[in-house]
Amino acid sequence: MRYRLFFIGALDYPNVPQAGDAVKNRYLLSFFKEKLKTVKCVDTQKWKKNPFVLFKVMGNLLFRRFDNIVISTSNVSAYRLIRLTTGLHLKSRIYYFMIGGYTPVKIKQGIYRTAPFHQLERIIVEADKVSELYHEVGLDNTYRLYNFKPILYSPEITKEKREGIVRFVFLSRLTRLKGIFHIIDSVRLLDAEGLTDSFEVDFYGRIDEDIKSLFISDVEKLPNVSYKGFLDLNVAEGYRILSSYDAMLFPTMHVTEGFPGVIADASFSALPVIASNWSYAEEIIGDGECGILFPVGDKNALVDIMRMVINNRNMLQPMRENALKRSVLYDVKKVLNDELIKQLNMDKPI
Repeated sequence: MRYRLFFIGALDYPNVPQAGDAVKNRYLLSFFKEKLKTVKCVDTQKWKKNPFVLFKVMGNLLFRRFDNIVISTSNVSAYRLIRLTTGLHLKSRIYYFMIGGYTPVKIKQGIYRTAPFHQLERIIVEADKVSELYHEVGLDNTYRLYNFKPILYSPEITKEKREGIVRFVFLSRLTRLKGIFHIIDSVRLLDAEGLTDSFEVDFYGRIDEDIKSLFISDVEKLPNVSYKGFLDLNVAEGYRILSSYDAMLFPTMHVTEGFPGVIADASFSALPVIASNWSYAEEIIGDGECGILFPVGDKNALVDIMRMVINNRNMLQPMRENALKRSVLYDVKKVLNDELIKQLNMDKPI
C-alpha cells in the first residue's frame, strides 16, 4: 500500500497536550488525515527516553512508500530527521513544518549544513521574517503559515471603561527563559511603590522542576500574585477566563522564539500582550498595535509598562480591538484548508 503522507512529530498521546508543539501537531495531523486519508504517523514525544521511536521512523521510511513526508519537531531533532530523510534519496516530497524560529540562525552560524534543506519540497515557517532569514542563506523554498487554533469563544468588546484592579496573566510553560522571575521582580518593585491593591498577576502553565520550589516560594510571599495551574483552552470556558484579564505578560528571553501559540490565544481573547521584542514579535504583535513591546531582558522597561497600564488601563482598549480583528488570521479553519494542500503540492501522487 502506498500512503499519501507520513507525519513525524511530537503528539504526546494519550495525554492532554500542554506544550505548544504537540497542540499544533495534533491539529496538523487531524487535517492531513481528513484531506489525504491514508496517513501514517510516529509520535516523537520523549523520543530521547524511548529509542524505539527512531526504529519506528526508520522502519516506515525503509519499508513503506509515501507521497509526502512531514517533519514537525524541535530544531535539533528536525535537523537530524531532515538529514536522514534527504540522505535516503526517497521518492517522496519532504516538508519541514518549523517549530520555533532558530533553524536559519544555526544555518547562518554554520552549525547546520544548508544542502539538506535545499532538498526539501517546502519549509513551512511561522513568520515572514523567518523566510527572510532563510533567504539570507540561499533558501527560498519557504511558505509562511501563521500558528493556528480553533476559535472556541467570541469575546464581546464594549466601549465602557473597565473598573477595579488591573489583572495581568502569564500563560505558558514556566521557565527562567520565559521571564517569569522578571515578572516577580516587577511585582515586588510596584508593590514597594504602594500599588499592591491596584493590580494582580496570575500564572498558568507547567512549572519546570528545577525552579518549582523557588517560584512557589516567591508567589506565596506576594499578596497580589497567584499560581492557577493549568488553563484548559480546549473548551470555550478557558478562553472566557483568559478574556477576563486586561493584558498578557510574555517577557520571553528566547530571542529566536517562533510564533508561540499563546499569542494566538491572546488574540482570540481580545487580550493585548506586553511582550519582550524577540525576533518576530514586531510582526506578530506590533508595538502599540496588539500589545506593547520592550527590549528583551529589560526588567525596568517591563515595570514601566505595567505601571503605565495600572495608571491608565483604558489605553489598552484599541489594542483589544486590534487583537480580536487579527485573530481571524489564526483560525484553524481558515489556515488549514484545501488551498493549502494545493499550494504545498501535496494532492498529487509521486
